[in-house]
Amino acid sequence: MIVRIITVNVKPESVEAFEAETVKNHEGSLGEPGVLRFDVLRDTEQHDRFVLYEVYGDQAAVDAHKGTAHYERWKNAVADMMAGPRESAAYDVVAPADPGRW
Repeated sequence: MIVRIITVNVKPESVEAFEAETVKNHEGSLGEPGVLRFDVLRDTEQHDRFVLYEVYGDQAAVDAHKGTAHYERWKNAVADMMAGPRESAAYDVVAPADPGRW
């Protein structure tokens, strides 16, 4: 399993539109066979800061996600809403190791 954590700072005037577009991406992503989780989180203190918490079965699932129409649509739709570049990091899962526990 691979966990990707993406942090996005959004222009204050674009927060609502960014959230709406990201929820659409979330919904499309959950339909992908290799996606185990796709959570959209917003900072409780900095309302223009979001975290996407994504869990994939393997690297092939990550690659497949990046090739979907809903991801491409999201990436293009939110590009001008970001206050800076996305920060992204990948992690190997230590626990829970059983995909059924996700």
